[in-house]
Amino acid sequence: MTKERACRFFRGTFQIKISMVIPGMLLLVISSFLFGLANPLAALLVDDTDALIFSFHFLLMLTLIQLPFVLGRFKEVKKLKFKGEFDLLVMSGFIGTFLYWCEFTSLQVGLPITHVTFLLLTVPAWTLLWEFLRGRGTKTNLNKWSIALIGSIILISPNEHGQFSLSYLLPIFTSLLTAIWLIYSKKAQEAGIHPIVCSFFNDLFSLIGVLIFIIMKGKGHALSLPVNISNIFLYSAMIGVLPNILLLYGLRSTGIVAASSVIMLEPVISGALSYLIHNDSLGLNFLLGSFCIVLSILPGQTIDYLRKIRMTYAIPSFK
Repeated sequence: MTKERACRFFRGTFQIKISMVIPGMLLLVISSFLFGLANPLAALLVDDTDALIFSFHFLLMLTLIQLPFVLGRFKEVKKLKFKGEFDLLVMSGFIGTFLYWCEFTSLQVGLPITHVTFLLLTVPAWTLLWEFLRGRGTKTNLNKWSIALIGSIILISPNEHGQFSLSYLLPIFTSLLTAIWLIYSKKAQEAGIHPIVCSFFNDLFSLIGVLIFIIMKGKGHALSLPVNISNIFLYSAMIGVLPNILLLYGLRSTGIVAASSVIMLEPVISGALSYLIHNDSLGLNFLLGSFCIVLSILPGQTIDYLRKIRMTYAIPSFK
């Protein structure tokens, strides 16, 4: 192979890789931006409503919106194996049942919305722990997870009145469940399930799970459509269906750790909007906790770059 041909080969290979990576990452960025609107808007919609009931109406709207699109892919649905792809969808829906309940309940536990949203930044740390437990990571993975955990503990520490509630742990569980949901969603994509089909069944099985919980708690009488159902419908379409499908498309060509790092834009946007909309106070707990969490999710390349900058400025001072 001549030098010119070799250059053309590597240039073509590089362009192919870029064309495969950039669309997926771009979809994840757009998805994260839309998801970032979720908490500030949800806090206004949920207010003092039962989080489980709100989850049911939210998931019901998601399912109804996606139903026409799934009916157009009925042949693909029929081909799903009950002991294979379908198991992944059922498990993802089971996780979603607890995820949605924890997410909306977290908005009512008494923590500032900015604290809740930054706690969701620990999603990449949980995926790093997963990679480490699978033998695919290094001690750096474990260190980053530990730093994220310290930041989370600081963010849920007692307030100025010295009070603490176990419900403050719910945002941490939401982050953990989100990481698990991401892992199973990635597995579903690797199994070849179409994103629209995957998204629909994730929400459908989550809806069934939430409905079972509501019936078990004897709250079936509260399932009547609320007055603000039109707002919930719009919220479900723009903040639920669209970013979710973009996320699943993006996961097709993006690794789970890279995906979770891009998704960290969601709580950053959400935290900023929460501060502006809800006028949350930013105390020392928030500053220390958010610093630890952001530090835990910085890519290794960024940390190496910062070290090089430090050395660049430090060496001349010793001359």
